[in-house]
Amino acid sequence: MKKFLHIAVFGVSPHVLEQFKTQILLSIPHGVEVRWVNISEKNIDLLMVNDAFFASSIIQKILSQIHIQYLRLVKVPEQQGKIVDDTLAYPVTQLEDLRAWIQEKFFDYASGYALNFPSATVEKSAALTTIFNQCLLPRNGFIQLLDYRGFLALVDTMTERVWVNPSHPIIVFDNSLNQTYATNHFVQETIKNQPAQDLRSWLWEVAYRSTDIQLPEIQTNQYFKLEIWPKFEQGDKRRNLLKIAACFAQGAQIQMVINRLNIPEQQIIRFVATSYMLKMGSYVVSDEAKFMRNSESTDQKQLVKVRSFFTKLRKKLGL
Repeated sequence: MKKFLHIAVFGVSPHVLEQFKTQILLSIPHGVEVRWVNISEKNIDLLMVNDAFFASSIIQKILSQIHIQYLRLVKVPEQQGKIVDDTLAYPVTQLEDLRAWIQEKFFDYASGYALNFPSATVEKSAALTTIFNQCLLPRNGFIQLLDYRGFLALVDTMTERVWVNPSHPIIVFDNSLNQTYATNHFVQETIKNQPAQDLRSWLWEVAYRSTDIQLPEIQTNQYFKLEIWPKFEQGDKRRNLLKIAACFAQGAQIQMVINRLNIPEQQIIRFVATSYMLKMGSYVVSDEAKFMRNSESTDQKQLVKVRSFFTKLRKKLGL
């Protein structure tokens, strides 16, 4: 199997180029390195060229001198990445055709090949955290979220809304999650006739269910305060999640909540890690934690009263 894939892209805008780079990386097997080259290079495996320039003398000269695979790029958003006779419709929101085409032309592997994900757990965790941070940074405008299957959702970072791809409903995130910027045309096509959802609530629901992704490490002796309540799905787990949220909304030590609630420790830790990762809460000092403090204060007052009573009693009895 090839270890390197030399790819040249010609005749597209920088934004479209970055989208193609992301989509190619999500469509090749693990262990294959992509080298992006200029069309003047002799060592080209795949030439991707805007159809408007395909008949130009420079492109035809390259194709006549070097035996390479090529894809003609035609902007047809409604076709979502279909490939017909070596013509690729873009923007590519579904990766099935692109992945199958690359497999047929360059690689000898089964359809269930390992995708080109980062291998180290730390790298995966850092990459995912960076993607979520980008989604919550207002100046980023519109962002596309993708995974190895294709386009997942369009994020408006300014208004914190998200439009989920109806033909690709997402249940969980995995380590193939990636992001790229969205063009104005792609935004307009995506948001028309599509309902928007609250971004943080959607991210929280999916991330909390995503047991395969690496969340930030949590120490149970830390104090955490929930500042933005997630929107919990209906179901058996909702009651427990509401209890956890109610505790941390006051500010609480994580271990104290674990001890207080009859809920598996891992659920509570996952709640805190997900909320912290999505900037829906923060760590606080112990003085800011109000959970259980009132009851502790009441217990302390009762103890003082009891001690005072026995002190007076001993004095009266001359003890």
